[in-house]
Amino acid sequence: MRSLSETTLAVLIGGLLVLASATPALAAETSNSEFVIIPEGDAFPEDLYAGAIRVVVEGTLDGDLIAFAAEEIVIAGTVTGSVTAATPRVTIEGEVGGSLRVTGNRLDIDGRVEGDVVAAVVSADLGAESEVGGDVLLWAWDVSALGTIGSDLTGSQRNLELAGTVGGDVDVTVSQLTVVGDLAVAGDLGYRSQNEAVGLDRASVDGAIVDKAPLPPNLRVRALGLLGRFLVILFLSVAALAAAYGWPWRTSEAVANVSRSPLRRWLTGAAILFSPVIAVAVTGVILGLAPAAAAFPLLAVLVPVVLALVGIAFALALAAGAPVVAWLGGALFKRLDLYGAILAGSIMVGVFWYLPIVGWLVPIVVLPWGLGAWIATWRSQSSEDSAFTEADLPLSSL
Repeated sequence: MRSLSETTLAVLIGGLLVLASATPALAAETSNSEFVIIPEGDAFPEDLYAGAIRVVVEGTLDGDLIAFAAEEIVIAGTVTGSVTAATPRVTIEGEVGGSLRVTGNRLDIDGRVEGDVVAAVVSADLGAESEVGGDVLLWAWDVSALGTIGSDLTGSQRNLELAGTVGGDVDVTVSQLTVVGDLAVAGDLGYRSQNEAVGLDRASVDGAIVDKAPLPPNLRVRALGLLGRFLVILFLSVAALAAAYGWPWRTSEAVANVSRSPLRRWLTGAAILFSPVIAVAVTGVILGLAPAAAAFPLLAVLVPVVLALVGIAFALALAAGAPVVAWLGGALFKRLDLYGAILAGSIMVGVFWYLPIVGWLVPIVVLPWGLGAWIATWRSQSSEDSAFTEADLPLSSL
């Protein structure tokens, strides 16, 4: 069984796809048509680099296929080399002479792949007639592997349905493993899950059946996560102090606005900070409703807009929480000045952020609420709702 970790292989997949799209084709054909089709009976004598809405191979491609498709890639004929694909759907009905590397939404194999299959997809279906000569490594939500696998089956899946033949070991991390038909495993059948496998009486295993306990949380990863949170708290506290130093009176106004209509303040800030998420959802809806031919032009327009919104939201988030942490610090420690209140409030918020259950709510509540207070401050001179006096400030030094 191969010793490469799943993370390493995921990085390799991403790197291969990026290199495939960025490297100019040498001794190969490059196509950027809307539809790339090799008809049945035709032979293409070299590697093919394709970017299209659909890529269909019904004839013979004598070389490698490296392709990005907005809709799907179908191999109904023969590719003598390897296939590297990034697309919502990949269908293998014919034969791939090399390896298959896929990232996308769905992978369907009803033909033959001579080499390995490495895929990061939402769902994968290796039909009863499918044949894979090498290893199968899958990261997916739902997997159905009912055909013939020449070597090992590994990876991580939420739901795995197994049948057919595995010529090596099965070593998977799953939520639920179900043997849905007659299964022959030449090596060990190992699975790591909190749930007991179903249908193991239908499996013929030459090695051992090993039910492994779920992996405990990695202490180093947890330590890095805690350190990361501490650094974020420290960085945001410095940003809040810098904002208070640069605009002391404006910051004091924002602190006073925190307690006025807090729900309205939060909704105002959330509309801005969560705008990238909203933009991504709208982009997905637009691309889903638009015809496939318009996918590339729409992406060219919408992706820069989404990236710009992400940059704006990130910049605003740096000092967005300053009014809230200062208000909290000043409410608990009445004699603190503005800077002391920010420090005290930052410590309080940081402690809450470390709590395992409610911690994830802290940035969702504090950042939009604080940004809404900032916005109300900038509108205070023209808005009667935002007017205030010095008596409203919670900090005695102000």
